[in-house]
Amino acid sequence: MKRLATILLLIAVALPQIAQPAFAQTGQDQKEVLARAREIFRLADSGDFNAMYDLIHPDAREIISRVAAVNTFEALYGAANVGRGVPTGVEFQSWTWEVNGKTYDKAAAVSFEQPYVENGEDKTLESTMYLAKASDNEWRWFFGNNKDYVDQAIATYGSKQTVKSITDGDIIQNTVDDLDTFYKGAFQYTDLTYSSPAVVIVQAGDSEQTACGPAQSGFWAFYCPGDVTVYLDEAFLTQLGQQAPFAEAFVIAHEWAHHIQTRVGLRRVEAYEEPQEWNDVFSIELELMADCMAGAWAQDLDSRGLLKSEDIDQTVAFTIKYLGDPPGISEYDPQAHGSADQRKAAILGGYNDGFLACNITV
Repeated sequence: MKRLATILLLIAVALPQIAQPAFAQTGQDQKEVLARAREIFRLADSGDFNAMYDLIHPDAREIISRVAAVNTFEALYGAANVGRGVPTGVEFQSWTWEVNGKTYDKAAAVSFEQPYVENGEDKTLESTMYLAKASDNEWRWFFGNNKDYVDQAIATYGSKQTVKSITDGDIIQNTVDDLDTFYKGAFQYTDLTYSSPAVVIVQAGDSEQTACGPAQSGFWAFYCPGDVTVYLDEAFLTQLGQQAPFAEAFVIAHEWAHHIQTRVGLRRVEAYEEPQEWNDVFSIELELMADCMAGAWAQDLDSRGLLKSEDIDQTVAFTIKYLGDPPGISEYDPQAHGSADQRKAAILGGYNDGFLACNITV
């Protein structure tokens, strides 16, 4: 159990300890800080280390990279028999982060307890974590209490990329696994329940009978809400991957987005039907939204170092060349997907601005 003890020591060391006299703060601040601390501990407990990194204060993110931080979290929480941390109190005070020497006049010191098991015996780590408000007015936390620790984490874990580009290796499996994890995480911030779709890969010369009709070679890809399944044309995707590797992943992400749309209750109106309810949408709105959602996923991939520099450009070029509706198709056609320019704008909107860009109207 020497490794467990070492890891727990690292957890304590990773939390800043330099504090100044306390000052009064509002009850709302205390509520927000405790909620953020619980969120951090929940993410650590569930292994969602990328989301933990997203909640680090920007000043700390300038110093430690995502790769170094995430791999450090994996060492701290991923291999040890450590339970979820529980905040036990909050004190507001002026505090100096030793790593950059900057003083935060209104910081929050959150005391907490973290259970763990050592040699079969239940134990509890008692320590403190520090948070300060960032420019977005959100409470963010700090990684590491001294420069030596941060430097060691960067040297030890910063060059250990645990995952490669999404396009390296089995791109279909990489994409399916990552999309599933991505949307599980996204749904955690809502009152909705996420469930994974089935995935069927149809090989060249084969066919599958689906609740939406037959899936035969040459269909590219589609999502069938009737049997909650994403169907993928292996021959098409392989050929596409040879031309523009990430476009292969993008096609899957687009169809996965249709599954998410169905989960949240959106409904494609039929031919000659007008939307009557909040969830009734035209085909083109669903399709451009799916492009945007795939772009938002690409943004997340890029933030984790899983995209290559040419991936988005190649995907947009493929979309413009092959995926835009031909001239003369009405925007309100029941099969409309959007013009090449509309689809390009939707993809780049999601990639640049995330889900906020995906409220598509035509």
